Amino acid sequence: MANVFKWDSTKANPTAVRATVISGAPTASRHMLVSSVDRHLIFFGTETTIGDTSTQDDMFVRWSDQESTSDYTPTATNTAGTQRIANGSKLMGAIRGREGLYVWTDNAVYLMRFVGQPFTFSFEQVGTNCGLIGKNACVEVDGTAFWMSENGFFSYAGQLQSVPCLVEDYVYDDINTTSRNLINCGLNNLFGEISWYYCTNGSNVIDRVVTYNYMETALAKQPVWYTGSLARTAWADSSIYAKPHACYYTTADDASFDVVGNTDGVTIYYEHETGTDQIDAGGTVTTIAANIISGDFDITQKRSAQGQMIGAPDLRGDGEYLMKIRRFIPDFITQTGDTRITLMLRNYPNNSAASSSLGPFTITSSTDKVDTRARARAVALKIENTAVSQDWKLGTFRLDIQPDGRR
Repeated sequence: MANVFKWDSTKANPTAVRATVISGAPTASRHMLVSSVDRHLIFFGTETTIGDTSTQDDMFVRWSDQESTSDYTPTATNTAGTQRIANGSKLMGAIRGREGLYVWTDNAVYLMRFVGQPFTFSFEQVGTNCGLIGKNACVEVDGTAFWMSENGFFSYAGQLQSVPCLVEDYVYDDINTTSRNLINCGLNNLFGEISWYYCTNGSNVIDRVVTYNYMETALAKQPVWYTGSLARTAWADSSIYAKPHACYYTTADDASFDVVGNTDGVTIYYEHETGTDQIDAGGTVTTIAANIISGDFDITQKRSAQGQMIGAPDLRGDGEYLMKIRRFIPDFITQTGDTRITLMLRNYPNNSAASSSLGPFTITSSTDKVDTRARARAVALKIENTAVSQDWKLGTFRLDIQPDGRR
């Protein structure tokens, strides 16, 4: 970041007045924000000598006098000041939180709190080996900060926690860390979701998302994650507007006007959580090709000392026995249009999952049950929509399962 600008919305006809450079402010910084309540303009990774870009220190923090954007010289009568952070090699980002400001280096996280004179701010290191991967890869939800690091996902709500991630290898084995500053984190509080949009290897534009559902995690008492190909370069949660709004950037289309920057392209602006379908930049309505796949489930059964099976099958098995599925009862809390159900079968861990011979099955809102003949050591349930105007909310499916021999 170079010069910092100020735009005054209180002026007459403000949209016709250009933003102006703030005189006396740092001219080279990694990040900046205004602290809440106390209202200091804070620069992170900035100059030790204001106006001299050669003195930029990636670990140096500088803030203005309270309610001022031009006074940065500490005196006995103002609250301007500086601080150099110790742990790390560069400051990565900062956000406002309930308890103060969360400040990340590439290795640690700090809480920056307003304490008044003579020190103005206190800096408390609350975690190490948990640095921020990119400046926009963090968010706070109800007093808890969540962020993406180079070595996993973390949260802080008075205590540093590593967030268990069931798709961590999937994400980190195929992420372009060179484009780390394109990674952005978006909160969708309507569904309790935190999403990280990132570039995969070989791509320098956002092309994948990984989502953590903190509400479902709290209910299920186990981490709930899902992945997708939704590409969003910026995200604003519902607050000013009733629905989340987001942007998508593509280099494939630059016909609207010339773009000055690294590449030619266009940014498309979306409103989310509206309707059941998606509309592309040309106005064409297409289906959202979405699906959910359960984890594999298998069975085992207790045996007597003589080797006889006793009791009901246990779905917490180890795949020792083949199972047979004779029928299943679909259950949707709500359903508009049709859905498609696939029983994904696998006999051995290294096998590719494949549909049963009678599937996939098209389920309408009037389908009571589906008879089938599926046989495997491990089975996963896949539910998807395949056409426009389809919408469903999952209930509790029931399957008629029995052991089917041992091989």
